[in-house]
Amino acid sequence: MMRAILVLFLVLAGSSDALVKRWIKYSDYNDADNWGGLNRTPCPTDTINLGAVQPVSVYIQSNLTITELALPMTGEIILGPNVIIDFPSNPANVDPSCQGATPGQLAEFQVQTQEWFNLNNWEVYGSLADAQQGDVSKEMSVLDVEKIPCSSGGDTTGSYLRDEVLFPEDHSYRVNMGTQPLSLQKLNLAGKAYTSTNPFSDFLNTVSGKSQFNPGADRPTVNIGGSCTDVTGCACGNDAMKTVICAAVQCQVRGLQCDSPPTPRGHCCGVCGAVLTIGYGDNFNFQNLESYIRTQYLQQDKYQGVRTILSKSAVSRAGEVQLVLQDDAPGTQNGQTAAAMAQEVKDTLPAAGLGITAVDVQASTKGTGPSGQTGGRMGGGQIAGIVIGVIIVLLLIVLVAFFLVRRRSTPLELSLPKMPKMPKMPTFNGKKSLTNEFEMGGATFSNPNFDPNSPDHFSLSYSGVEDLGSSKGFNNPMYDNPVEDNPMYTDTSLSGTMDPASVTTTPPTTPDGDTRDGGIENPIYGLDNLQEVVMDAEC
Repeated sequence: MMRAILVLFLVLAGSSDALVKRWIKYSDYNDADNWGGLNRTPCPTDTINLGAVQPVSVYIQSNLTITELALPMTGEIILGPNVIIDFPSNPANVDPSCQGATPGQLAEFQVQTQEWFNLNNWEVYGSLADAQQGDVSKEMSVLDVEKIPCSSGGDTTGSYLRDEVLFPEDHSYRVNMGTQPLSLQKLNLAGKAYTSTNPFSDFLNTVSGKSQFNPGADRPTVNIGGSCTDVTGCACGNDAMKTVICAAVQCQVRGLQCDSPPTPRGHCCGVCGAVLTIGYGDNFNFQNLESYIRTQYLQQDKYQGVRTILSKSAVSRAGEVQLVLQDDAPGTQNGQTAAAMAQEVKDTLPAAGLGITAVDVQASTKGTGPSGQTGGRMGGGQIAGIVIGVIIVLLLIVLVAFFLVRRRSTPLELSLPKMPKMPKMPTFNGKKSLTNEFEMGGATFSNPNFDPNSPDHFSLSYSGVEDLGSSKGFNNPMYDNPVEDNPMYTDTSLSGTMDPASVTTTPPTTPDGDTRDGGIENPIYGLDNLQEVVMDAEC
């Protein structure tokens, strides 16, 4: 009798391998998310458009008052039990959310196609009854890749687990199932259970099936019925789709409160707790191990709140299963109870007579800082310190670059004497005689052609400007005398008279020893043809 009870228990425990995955995204009329930017369901005075190029299925759960309704080009409208649609001539916006709505405002049904491989579209339960209730407090912990119905990776051999799938009643759907074959144990849709492949394939070819599953595209092959029967455990079979599944996961929002969280096989993120890789040999039974963990460890008071995930991965080495332990301890204690249980399992499980050959443990460590680390990542204080340090380094780099650029772009400044401002030369305008006075604002250099003791006022007299001829240049008293040395030039002389007449000056001697009258010799003009030009200047 006791043996019969034990066999019955194992059979019942074995039935938990195939979990129930519930779909939670709907294409319902009463879902405000399906109405674009309205952020509400349509008001009675709105102009409602359900039309779409692709097929659409709309489920209406309650009575409606509508002014104008455009039906979908292809698809269906499903009315819930006893639902009535009223088209009054003068509708009123009674609902508080419709107060102030503009009459005739366009309300477009814009339901989005939801992806089969998005784990946020699924909930996991241990029984169909729990799944139908949708009580999230009864939702089970599973690996990320196992939140999608198992055998969704294209397996048709029956070597992987096959789950039961629930699309709840009183809803419509818009699901992209992909193109790879799917293998399910059972599928529940609109209150009907599909336990074999052909009936569901027939449904997919109806208007309702085309509107709800892969609308506007080819539908996949869905194999229904059967499941894996390997006593050492069956892998879920979704490992090949892990990259696609994890694309919808943001690990940082899970808010882990520990350091160095290990990442289990089949999971997208690390966990606070422990990951145990358990090797087995002959006489191993997956369900026996599951039962032993539940009765020998989880029933101890010190391990209350620890959650377990026992699984077999298609990418693991042969002869291995994986046990994930997690707990709900707050703050920096998160994962510590699970890590302690993992150590006890490692120490005691090989001697339990279950065919276990080895146990390897990877555990997270206690979080640091006021609120602990987040998933092994740096705390807020560390992040702030790093940010401040980076800012300081960047500022230093900018300052160094600024000075280097400025140094390269600024010309080298030398302490050179400034040249004196030259007086404005007289303008002759083609006249044969000209009188012009120069105003020199204070002498700033010594002119060797003039005696520094000469009077403040003097005049120079020139005669005979008739033929200018070609430009012959002039002598610069600061340098040698190219005019005298060059046979192309003729010697000319200047006669100077000082005013007042009482002042007598001695012409200075130039650097080459040439003694000349004061003034400048201009070789352009010949002495014979100069006319008198009087130039007055005050020094």
